[in-house]
Amino acid sequence: SSLAWLNFQSLSCSPFLMARRQKRLFVCAVLAFLGLHSRTLLGWTREETKEQMEKNIKVWNSPHNIRIAGSKFAIDTVSQGALQWQVRATENTKSSNSTANALFLAREDGGNVVYGLNYDSKKSDLKPPGDQRIQFSATGDEEFNDVDWTLRLEGDDEEQPRHFSITGNSDDVVYDGSFGWEKTLKNGLGLLYAIDAKRRSGVEGILPNWMQQSAGLKYGTKFGDAKVLLFQPDPESDKKTLEYEASWKGKLQGLSDKGVGSKILTTDPQYNLKLNNEGFDAKIRAPAKLGTAFGAEGSVSMDGDKDLSGFVEWNGKREVLKGMDFSIDAKATAQEGNVSMQPIGLTLAADLGKLAPKVATSDSSLKLRSRYKLGEDRPSLSASAELGIKKLPEVKAKGSATYDDSGSVSSSLKVTAEDLSGLDAQYQLSSGKKGLQQAAEVRLPRVAFQDGSYLRGTGKVYKGSEWGEKPRVQLGVQYEGNLRILDHDLKLGGESSGFDSGRNLLDEMGKPWKSPELNKARNSAKVVRNYIKSEAGHGRRWISK
Repeated sequence: SSLAWLNFQSLSCSPFLMARRQKRLFVCAVLAFLGLHSRTLLGWTREETKEQMEKNIKVWNSPHNIRIAGSKFAIDTVSQGALQWQVRATENTKSSNSTANALFLAREDGGNVVYGLNYDSKKSDLKPPGDQRIQFSATGDEEFNDVDWTLRLEGDDEEQPRHFSITGNSDDVVYDGSFGWEKTLKNGLGLLYAIDAKRRSGVEGILPNWMQQSAGLKYGTKFGDAKVLLFQPDPESDKKTLEYEASWKGKLQGLSDKGVGSKILTTDPQYNLKLNNEGFDAKIRAPAKLGTAFGAEGSVSMDGDKDLSGFVEWNGKREVLKGMDFSIDAKATAQEGNVSMQPIGLTLAADLGKLAPKVATSDSSLKLRSRYKLGEDRPSLSASAELGIKKLPEVKAKGSATYDDSGSVSSSLKVTAEDLSGLDAQYQLSSGKKGLQQAAEVRLPRVAFQDGSYLRGTGKVYKGSEWGEKPRVQLGVQYEGNLRILDHDLKLGGESSGFDSGRNLLDEMGKPWKSPELNKARNSAKVVRNYIKSEAGHGRRWISK
């Protein structure tokens, strides 16, 4: 209630309150006039128009987005009635992402009120002692149900893993930790060690029930890098013996500089040899001239099964005109006497700023792409373009269209205008499986006041299956001003709708609104739990790379 009172008082103190009221009355009057003197309005009957007018008299049920910011902290609210809202306190950091750390309260679709916290020390000016990165998320509801919390710690050494993560809910607590160590000795020799430990759900006590250690040697020379590693087997598998891996990777030095190699190759061929419990693998790749490359892969299992394959690929590119390139890409693979072709790609890329410098801006471009697999009925086609006109640089257009090999067609178009005689606008169109979807937004020129405050009228229209049978229309104002409360200078800004034909809150993209902070907190816990369930460990991944 105190926050609502503060918002009300803040708006009451602003110099444009009367202008907001006048604009709301004007919008209502125009809609009422159109509704009474026409049989339909934007697809509504006269009775539906009257119902919309009666519904929008309750302005607290319209969308509102309000932000009050000080020098270090800010409070923002988004709401549409009592069933859909979020109140968030954020830190104003030096980084561009000022909402990375937040305390929040939210309610989605009339459910329980949820609360939570998202914090990342790397994106905060409020850092704990030490150089470790700390990430913490927590959320629950007003009845203390659906509690989720997650803590992640990362060491200050980016080259060696120092990792610990733990997450808990009403049912259990799980965690994982990793530690890596590397010691460089003389003559290119080095020692490696890593340990991974996890506590998975379904066990008693607090000790980890999954643990894996890894150790090895590495040796670096000008010809390549060698590693010999030993791993404990997965504790939950039937394996009892140690796993091993010996690898050697590098380049065939100097091969591209002399003899036949200098006429064919662009750089030295790269190779990767690996021997482990499952068998032996070998890979080699040689980048060649004229955009070509070739290579081979071979493996021999411990049971004696052999597999050998080779490939050749071509990525050719040619300048057709100044500012226009044509390229072809193809790859053929031979395995066990069979040759297969990947889809052949044709690409035409045009820099419209160079082709038509008097008309198009420097960032204008066109790209046409085709891919065809031999034996298929049809190719897949795609086109994308960005266009700016020099005589009207405030307006930009961006579009794309695709036609896949199954015959499905989809397309999108976005046109934006920035500061076009003070007006900002955008129009978006997309077509595909959901049919035709359209969205338009207009922000009128600002009405400025002497103290730096301003307001501007706004209008949004959405039409398509995502918004129901009737168009979704929102009319309102955007405002910004300065406040002084208890000797503190604050900035007030936001956007409020005086008319909204719908009753479900939309996000900035026009999609049904969900609390972004709640999603972030829950996703943090989900990511950690999925990793703990997996067979992977940060330490083993590091020592094997």
